Amino acid sequence: MLYDPERAPRLMSEEQEEQVHGHAMRILEEIGLDVLHDQGRALLADAGLKVEGDRVYFDRGFVMEQVAKAPRTFPLHARNPVNTVEVGGGTPLWMGVGGPPFFSDLDAGRRDGSLEGHDTIIKLTQTASPLNCAQTGACEPVKMPVHTRHLDMEYSTIRWSDLPYTTYGTSGPKARDGIEMARIAHGGDTGDRTLLMGVVNSLSPLIWDFRMVDAMIAWAESNQATIVTPFLLGGATAPVSVAGGLAQQVAEALSGIAIAQTVRPGAPCLYGSFFQATDMRTGAPALGPPESIFGVFAGAQLARRYGLPFRGGGGLCSSNVVDAQAAAEAAFTLWATMLAGTDVVLHAAGWLEGGLTASLEKFALDVELLEQLQRHQRGVGFSDEEFAFDALKEVGPGGLWLAADHTMQHFKEWQYISPLFVTQDFTTWNAAGAEDTASRANRRWKQLLASYEDPGIDSDIDAELIAFMDRRKAEPPPEEEH
Repeated sequence: MLYDPERAPRLMSEEQEEQVHGHAMRILEEIGLDVLHDQGRALLADAGLKVEGDRVYFDRGFVMEQVAKAPRTFPLHARNPVNTVEVGGGTPLWMGVGGPPFFSDLDAGRRDGSLEGHDTIIKLTQTASPLNCAQTGACEPVKMPVHTRHLDMEYSTIRWSDLPYTTYGTSGPKARDGIEMARIAHGGDTGDRTLLMGVVNSLSPLIWDFRMVDAMIAWAESNQATIVTPFLLGGATAPVSVAGGLAQQVAEALSGIAIAQTVRPGAPCLYGSFFQATDMRTGAPALGPPESIFGVFAGAQLARRYGLPFRGGGGLCSSNVVDAQAAAEAAFTLWATMLAGTDVVLHAAGWLEGGLTASLEKFALDVELLEQLQRHQRGVGFSDEEFAFDALKEVGPGGLWLAADHTMQHFKEWQYISPLFVTQDFTTWNAAGAEDTASRANRRWKQLLASYEDPGIDSDIDAELIAFMDRRKAEPPPEEEH
C-alpha cells in the first residue's frame, strides 16, 4: 500500500504536536468559546464547566474525557447494504462537491444552481468509480425557497443514489428533517444505526453559533455522525501563522466534539480540518498553496492523536475556470489528502472558484486525478506472470515487446489508460481538432452521465418521502428560518 495511514508523513515532531495541544488547551481554559445556544450552555454548565454569559470555559480534563468517548470507527449505513462503509476503518469516503450557489459547464456557462444541477452531480457521483459517498447540497437550487429546498436536495441524494451520504444540515430543524428522511429511506425503525453524516463549522474564531449547535445536538441525539470542522482562513478567521491556526483548530474542534458527547456519549464524531490561507491582495481564500497542504497533514496527525476519524482535503482550488491553475491546485490537495490517510473527503470532485461553483468539467478532471491516485494506492503486482521471465525468453535480446503476446494479454490490466488525458504528437492532435483538457472533460462528464444506472427505490418508501416533504413544505418555517 503506497498511501498507508500508519506511515503517513508527519508535519510535526512529537514535541511540536504537544505544543499545539498545549496551546489549544490554554485557549479552551483561559479564553473559552462563545456558545450561542441556551440548551448547549446549560448542558455544559450542568457538566461542571464555568459559564459566564455566552462564554464557556472548557476544562482540559473534561474535554479529553469527552473526546475519548467518541468511537475510533463506526459503520455508515447505505440504503443499499453493499455500499455500507466503516468510517475510519481504512476505506476512505470520497464524495463530490457541496454547497456552491453556482453551476457551470462549457455548454451553458456559469449560472445559478438548480435542482436539475443537483440531480446531475448526484448521478455523476453514483456513476464515477472513485467516488463511494454522496453529498447533499451538491449545488444550491437558489431560486427555490430557502427554508424548504433542503428537502428537495435531500430527496435528490436519496432517490438518485444508493451510496452512503452526507446530509444537508445548516440548522437544527433541517438536520431533523434529514434524519427523518433517512429513517424513511431505510424502511422505518432504524434503531441506533448511523445513516448519515452532517457537517458543523465553528464561527471562527471561537464561536459556536445557535444553528450549528442545534444541528450538532440533533445528530448526536439520534446517533448520527457529526463532522466537526473549524472553517479557518489564515489571516482572516485564524492567525496567519500555521502553528497558531492549528492550536485554534484543535480548540474549536475538540470543544464541538465535547458538546456532542455531552449530549450523547459515544455518538460518532469526526475531527475535521478546513485550513486555508487568505490572499492578502484580495481577501479571498487561497486554496491549494503550501498552507493548505500543511493543514491536511497536520489535521490528519492531530485526528490520530485524539483517536478520531479525520475529514480533510478534497479537490480544492481557487481558479475560476478549468485551467492549469485549477489542475495544479486540485492535484496538490488531492495528493496530500491521499497521502495523509484521510478518512472522509468532501469536495473531492467538481469544486471550482473557491467553492462558489460546481463545475462538470472540473468534476471530470478531479475524477481522473482520483482514478490515478487510487491506482497508486493499489500498488504493483509481483506474480511470476508479471516478472515475465518466460515472455522475455521468447522476445529475446533486441526483440519488440510491443508485438509480444504477453503485452497484448496484459496491457489493459497492468497499464493505466486515461480516458481524459492524451499522448498524441502535436500534428496528430492538431489534425484531430486540437481539443484542450477542458473540452475533453466536457465530453467525459457526458459519457459518465450517459452510463448512469438508476439504483431505483421502493415505491412505498418513495411515496412516504414525498408525503413527508409535502407536509413539511406546507408548515410555516421555524422561527430561526425566517
